[in-house]
Amino acid sequence: MADEAPAQPANPFAALGSTGAAFGAAGGGFTFGVPGVTAAFGAPAKPADAEDGGDEEGEGGAAEEECQAEFKPVVQLEEVETKSGEEDEEALVDLKCKLYRFDNDNNEWKERGLGQVKLLQHKENKKVRLLMRQEKTLKIRANHIVMPGTKLQEHSGSDKAWVWSAVDFAEEKQKIELFAVRFGSVERAQEFKKKFEEAMDINAGLLGDLPKADESAGKEAGEQEAEALAKEVEEKATTADA
Repeated sequence: MADEAPAQPANPFAALGSTGAAFGAAGGGFTFGVPGVTAAFGAPAKPADAEDGGDEEGEGGAAEEECQAEFKPVVQLEEVETKSGEEDEEALVDLKCKLYRFDNDNNEWKERGLGQVKLLQHKENKKVRLLMRQEKTLKIRANHIVMPGTKLQEHSGSDKAWVWSAVDFAEEKQKIELFAVRFGSVERAQEFKKKFEEAMDINAGLLGDLPKADESAGKEAGEQEAEALAKEVEEKATTADA
C-alpha cells in the first residue's frame, strides 16, 4: 500500500509560528522573526544619518531647479562677407566632374579632385576662363583663360573624357599643364565640349589687347606639349589593350 502524503496545513505560514514572516505589517513592511528589523517595500530607503521630521524639499535639501542664468560670449565676432572672386562673372556652364593632371616626372595621370568645372565669362570685358574647384574644400584645381585654338581630344577613346593643354594659374604661377576631365555621362561631356568651343570663339575676338608674343608662345608651347603627351598616352593605352 502506497504511503500517504503528509497533510499540508491550510495556511503555509502558520507552521512558522511566531517567528515566521508577517506580511501586511504597518507601514507595508515585513519581518523575519528578528525583533526590530523591518524592511519596507514601496518606499525609498532612508539614509542612516537622516533626522526624523525633515522632508525632501525642506530640511532634507532643496529640490533641483533648472538653471536660468544667461552667458554671453567673451569675444563678439562680427559677420564678415567673403568673396569667391566670381562675383563679376557669369557661368556659361557648371558641371560636376573629376579632373586629372599629367605628371611628367612620374609619367602618369594623377587625380586633381572631384568638383565643379565652370566656364566663367566676365561681365565687363567678356573674357572666358575655366575654373575648377574641389568639392567641400573649394580649393582651386584649374584656373586658366580658354585660349583660342585649344584642342580637346578624347581620352583613350572615351566619349566621357576630354584632354587639353593650357597655361594654368591654379597655383598662383603660370605653368603649362595637361588636363583630363571626366564626366558622369556622354551628354555632360558633349555639353562641356560645346561650351568650351564657344568660349574659344568668344576669346578669339577679345584677346587682341594681350601681348602677341606671350599669347603665341603660350599657345604654341601648350599645343606641342598636348600633342606629345596625348600621343604618348594613346600609345600606352594601345599597348595595354594588346
